[in-house]
Amino acid sequence: MTMSDGVVLNTVLVLPKDYVPGVSKYPLVVDRSPYGYDNMEWITDIFTPFGYAALGQDVRGTAKSGGKFNLYMSEGDDYRTCGDWVVAQEWSNGQVFTFGASADGIAAIQATRTDPAWLSGLYLAWAPARLMYGVIFPSGAYKQETAEEWLQGISMPDPNVVNVNIETLHQKENNDTYWRSIELGDSNYATVDYPSGHWSGWYDLFLTEHLVAFHGYNQQANPSFLHQATITVDPCGHCQTASVYFTEHITEGRTLLVLAQAFATFGIHPVVRTQIKNVTFYVMSSNDEAGQSAGQFWTTMESFPTPRMASLYLQPDKSLNYLPPAVGTIPSNTSYTYDPANFIPTAGGNNLPPELGGSIPCGPLDQSELDQRSDVLVFETPTLTSNLVLTGPLFATLYVSSSAIDTDFMVKISDSYPTGEVRLLQDSAVRMRWREGGDVPVYMTPGEVYKIEVGLWNTSYIVAPGHKLRVSIMSSNNPRFSVNPNNGILLADPAYPGPNITAVNTLYHSAAYPSHIQLPVIEKVQLPKVNVLHEVRKGYPQLFLDGETDKQAADRLGASLEKMWSRMKDNKRKLAKNMNK
Repeated sequence: MTMSDGVVLNTVLVLPKDYVPGVSKYPLVVDRSPYGYDNMEWITDIFTPFGYAALGQDVRGTAKSGGKFNLYMSEGDDYRTCGDWVVAQEWSNGQVFTFGASADGIAAIQATRTDPAWLSGLYLAWAPARLMYGVIFPSGAYKQETAEEWLQGISMPDPNVVNVNIETLHQKENNDTYWRSIELGDSNYATVDYPSGHWSGWYDLFLTEHLVAFHGYNQQANPSFLHQATITVDPCGHCQTASVYFTEHITEGRTLLVLAQAFATFGIHPVVRTQIKNVTFYVMSSNDEAGQSAGQFWTTMESFPTPRMASLYLQPDKSLNYLPPAVGTIPSNTSYTYDPANFIPTAGGNNLPPELGGSIPCGPLDQSELDQRSDVLVFETPTLTSNLVLTGPLFATLYVSSSAIDTDFMVKISDSYPTGEVRLLQDSAVRMRWREGGDVPVYMTPGEVYKIEVGLWNTSYIVAPGHKLRVSIMSSNNPRFSVNPNNGILLADPAYPGPNITAVNTLYHSAAYPSHIQLPVIEKVQLPKVNVLHEVRKGYPQLFLDGETDKQAADRLGASLEKMWSRMKDNKRKLAKNMNK
């Protein structure tokens, strides 16, 4: 298929087998991907038995397509050209639905940006509204390994283009207008006049930016489509290995529900009314007896609950308390030495894991060994005597200083088990030169105290009685974030990374500088338990064969998804092998 600038893109079109030229008219589901037809694009073929045409297209500069990949900058025009071609065909009924998971989802949202008349529905799985500064550079901290490893794993006909894209990332590490040209904003959501479905995960690397997208499609759409988008949030998303920590129909629940909601989004079959509402998510907890009693269940409601944001203050005695430190409390601050050459290794979190082409283990991994280091500050609540129910966004407000002109401050929130395990809930970072969020770096004055805000993403988690909530403060977490050498040299500078500078970093916890975290606290009664498998069976009976159990149906339907993951992993391994050669 020829694009508006003459570049030819490899395209696979599949029509239903009852197609009669000049007579048959079909809606179409399209997946445009940088991974090629064998990896992802074939997923739309599963809709052809239901009277839909399917189209898979290699994004420009990837797989078998011409042109050069340029971090999605051409995707708006290319998606528009593709859809315009489709609706001009004699077999088209004028409706085009977009489907995209992960990188394909990033491409799919570009269709929304051009507001085509043919766009009739969209289903996004694990995809961000704002890729670069929301995901790759959160508060300026560079997720170098995830970004560059992903680019190196894409099959590009011109391998030099990989380096060009990496150079672009380095040149555009600041939050400037460059990245906004591929991000969804208020004006884009206002044009949404079609249904959308969403699938994310609490430990997914795109979690918060997918929640931003869902909010836009659901609450900022054309008035006739407000509050109609659906979303499923399982614990995992990309982080498939995390499923071992969660006990209630994770694989079966997410497989059946997300396929059913994709069918509903595209208008396939009538849907019987059930208890499944627009917002369905998994309520996590520890995988011990206390956690299974407190949480570990699915819930469903019309919208996410509104939490009461409660502040827990970091105390001089390393405790966490709902009251700020008293005036005159001694000591008023705590310092630690951060040596970039002796960085703290990553243990879990919202990463792209090895099973899906990355290299960083993900999920609620144990932090207890890392928290014993001298360059980590640890604060804990007393042992809980009742459930601490959290659903919503987490934040930290820190007062900090450094002996260097630039450094990182990182926050982890964890569940501290009575057995000694410390399981990560969420974490994030601030690179101090970008703390003000502008286009120009603002360096620190050594010894000056700065107030910083750390967005710690979202969760739905119940900390069970007998456990503690833990907050850990540090300045490195590699390879999740690139190591900051503390010298202020920018990524695009030929001198980068330059010499390592050991910094003395200080956290303040006093009445004058009350460092604290904000927790989204709700009552457990606000999270009604639902049996997802039974409700899907009632609501989408067409997904089940006669006499088939819930598990058998999930295994059968999940086989297609598993096939997709398997193909992706195989091709990633082949690409890695070729790159090593």
